[in-house]
Amino acid sequence: MRRPPSAPREPVPARLRAPLVALLAALVAASAVLLGAGSAEAAGYRYWSFWEGNGKNWEYATQGPSLLRPDDGAVQGFRFAVSEDSGDAAQPRRAPDFGAICADTPAQDGRKRVALV
Repeated sequence: MRRPPSAPREPVPARLRAPLVALLAALVAASAVLLGAGSAEAAGYRYWSFWEGNGKNWEYATQGPSLLRPDDGAVQGFRFAVSEDSGDAAQPRRAPDFGAICADTPAQDGRKRVALV
């Protein structure tokens, strides 16, 4: 028997709510995976490139940040890159000028000041 359009809807029985919610969650998750599968692919490696400032320019770091021990006043930079090799990786956007970045940070005995860009 069909209910008239103006009749109020009956609530979903409690025993059916949990399976319906689980089904809905599974459908949402599956659609997110399927929609994400068609994303564009860029040529090359995707990674955070690591740079050292020499006062005026950026130089691609020859050691990773876990091995490098910077001096006081050093500038280090990171930039997300999609590149075939380090030769075409994009440099950090800001200039490696420690004085401009950390002008308000005074030197202290026993401490190092390192600017991160």
